[in-house]
This record gives sequence, C-alpha cells and structure tokens, in this order.
Amino acid sequence: MRIITDRDRIENECEFVYFKEGLTIARKLLSVCLYGKNKNCVGLAHNQIGGNKKVFVAKIDGKWSVFINAEIKETSTDYTMHEESCMSFPNKFNKVKRYNWITIEHQVQARNNNDGNAFQTAVFDGMNACIVQHEIDHLNGVHIFNKEKEVSK
Repeated sequence: MRIITDRDRIENECEFVYFKEGLTIARKLLSVCLYGKNKNCVGLAHNQIGGNKKVFVAKIDGKWSVFINAEIKETSTDYTMHEESCMSFPNKFNKVKRYNWITIEHQVQARNNNDGNAFQTAVFDGMNACIVQHEIDHLNGVHIFNKEKEVSK
C-alpha cells in the first residue's frame, strides 16, 4: 500500500467510522507502518493511504496505539514551534505550532459500556502530544504545509 502524496487527496476532512470498520482500517495502517521503508514512522492517518475515515495509528511511548473517531477536546495555552516531517511529504520539513499538552476523546469500543461510554478521554504531552496533533490534523484535512492557514482561521 502506498502513502498518498497528492495534496488534494489528503486535504479532505475524514468522516466518522463504525468502530469495527475502524479496527480493520487500523490493521491496514499498522501494516504500512511496520514493514518496508516506513518502519521509522510514528503515525499514519487513513487519508494518507487513500481513505476517508477518522482512524489513525500512533507510536505512543514506543508502543503502537489505535485511535478511532478521535477529537481534540482541550489544549494547553502554551505551545512549541516544532519542526516536523510527514510521510506524505518525503524529505520535507516545516515548523508547526503544537500545544504542549492536549486532551482528546476517542472511541474504544463499539457500544456504550455499563457506564454509558464507548469513548475514552486521554491526555498527551511532549512528543506524544505532537504526534497525536499531527495525525488528528490529517483527519481534519490539515497537514504541515497548510497548518498556517488553519491556525489563522
């Protein structure tokens, strides 16, 4: 499976996905990240392989995690300008504003549990926060070269 490098295709906002389908997509994303020339990647969103669903995988504290229907709910007020690269823009870098910590909500099961929750809240800081923000940006049609436009809205 090839990483999409066409800006028009990765600048589209992704759609919510049913949990089971999200798990299938996550397996595809992991297979792209774990083998071949992509072994050094730390995250990949569905639209980077030609899809349109809100699913990404990210290497958090050295371990791969799956995120389905993730959204940022809260951010720190402080941020760092972080130089980033992207699998969709090989050998290119850009400085991007990243919040020092974020809180996200993402789906962890198909149906509500006994407490009424199918979603979980998670907090990330440092490099993990950068990775998650980068991938959620992809799901929203934002990448490291159009981030300035998104920030100025």
